[in-house]
Amino acid sequence: MALPAPLQSFVDGPKLPKVVLGVFGLVALAVASYFFLIAPIQERIAALVQRKTQVTTEVTQARAQVAEIERFRRELAELEKKLVLLQDRLPSEKETPTLYRALSSAAEQSGLGVSLFQPREARAKDVVNEIPITLAAEGSYHQVAKFFERVAALPRVVTVNDFKMSGLGKARNSMKVDLTLATYMYKSSLAPAPARPAAPVAPKPGAPKPGAALPGSTGDRS
Repeated sequence: MALPAPLQSFVDGPKLPKVVLGVFGLVALAVASYFFLIAPIQERIAALVQRKTQVTTEVTQARAQVAEIERFRRELAELEKKLVLLQDRLPSEKETPTLYRALSSAAEQSGLGVSLFQPREARAKDVVNEIPITLAAEGSYHQVAKFFERVAALPRVVTVNDFKMSGLGKARNSMKVDLTLATYMYKSSLAPAPARPAAPVAPKPGAPKPGAALPGSTGDRS
């Protein structure tokens, strides 16, 4: 089939125009291939790389959060164990008279002469109620130290909040001790009614010093 005259003239003509036209065609084909094929693929690859980075970051954060949750769970379990132990050491309402008797016995066994033993109104402290106990006694340094040792050995929590000592002058090793003890109950428990103040007791000359007066010993406080 014969080509049209212009096209036949181009085919039969010099090689340079045909080479230029061929190069131009290749360039045009390459440009068209880039814009219509390669560029969309590159954009897709870039989007996938960005998404992969984002997913990797989210996975890393999720793993860190899981590790943090596990740490919180372990800490919560430890706190629950400590709470159980603390509950075992805090007296209930029915146990407070027993605790008062134990404190009175500790003072008596230490050789202190107690002139005042007065539990006061409970005060709210975070998750517990604090029950202050005012104590006034006479004795020596050694007897006071023995009393503190006995208080520290009690199975229930008793702390010393205020402490004051003064010499009596009538004996070399005798002094007056004014202190405030405190025990604690959970707020879910009802605080016991404060005991009536114990009347000051003046020890007789030459007589052994009296033990701690027990508040509520004449009636059942439970």
